[in-house]
Amino acid sequence: MPTRMLTFLPPGDHLVISENLHRYLTEYCASNHFRPAFRRRSHLFVPLNKTKYLDKVDRGEIAADGFIWDLEDSIPADQKETARANIPHIPEKSGTVEYNVRINAGDADALALDIPAIGCFPFDSVTLPKGESPAAIAHLIRDIGAEKAYIVTIETLKGLCAVEEIASVLRSGKDALGFGVGDMSTDLNLERLPTTSNPFFQQMLGTIALAGKKYKLDLFDSVSAKFNDLETTRHEAELSCHCFGFTGKKLINPKQVEVINTVFSPSRRGIEDDIATLECFLSPSESNAHVVVGEYKGVPAYKAADQKIKKYLTQVATYQATKTA
Repeated sequence: MPTRMLTFLPPGDHLVISENLHRYLTEYCASNHFRPAFRRRSHLFVPLNKTKYLDKVDRGEIAADGFIWDLEDSIPADQKETARANIPHIPEKSGTVEYNVRINAGDADALALDIPAIGCFPFDSVTLPKGESPAAIAHLIRDIGAEKAYIVTIETLKGLCAVEEIASVLRSGKDALGFGVGDMSTDLNLERLPTTSNPFFQQMLGTIALAGKKYKLDLFDSVSAKFNDLETTRHEAELSCHCFGFTGKKLINPKQVEVINTVFSPSRRGIEDDIATLECFLSPSESNAHVVVGEYKGVPAYKAADQKIKKYLTQVATYQATKTA
């Protein structure tokens, strides 16, 4: 039987697939349903008032999937104008990196200055911090521009209580929700602990996840409180990824990038299982259930595998499959 060598994930790796599956994936990539997407495993905050950080990004020293160019909490009040003035000096991005900007959505005076300032640079997306009002968020999307993607961070009790309504004004497959455990801790007068140590924070992750899943939004976990402790970072990422289905995690220390990218990347074994599941269900059969790698796989497993493989395809520039003998 003719086969193909599938080369989309991981980089430089190969998987053998059938001609039948190759044809199926090729048709999907050529369809109207296929839309290229950013990988969103790791988003690193970059304070815009410090040019040394702009230089580090420009030199390609940081392998984050996205950079959050910050105008908000990391910038002292007397440095806000300096940060805005540095926007035109942001280095040209390479590859499929996402450029995001966090604005002062909770400060009307600062926001009025932020909006025209960010208009001079082609940011891919905008972070709206401390999201609480669906109407205000929808208004900001109209004012800044609906062509951009938006990431709304849930950081207060009021925002958490309105998270489903907030999710309803965002766009499926484009926008995202995020969790901000630092400000949430302050709002609720709680000690800021790792999410792995606080069941209350885990309940919040679940609430945000349910709203995001309902409206097919990406989900970003919070910055780790112990940002120099890579083990804590890894455990938090594993919790949000494997237990709550988050897409990625925000960070402030470049040393966390590799750990976070690893956790939120599919394993080769997982990809092999998904490919094997698709092969079974796309082959002629009188059954809607199969045993794949020793496990029972029904229609729900097929749908899940189909969604995951198609998502991987949207996150690479091209679909490649080389024919083998």
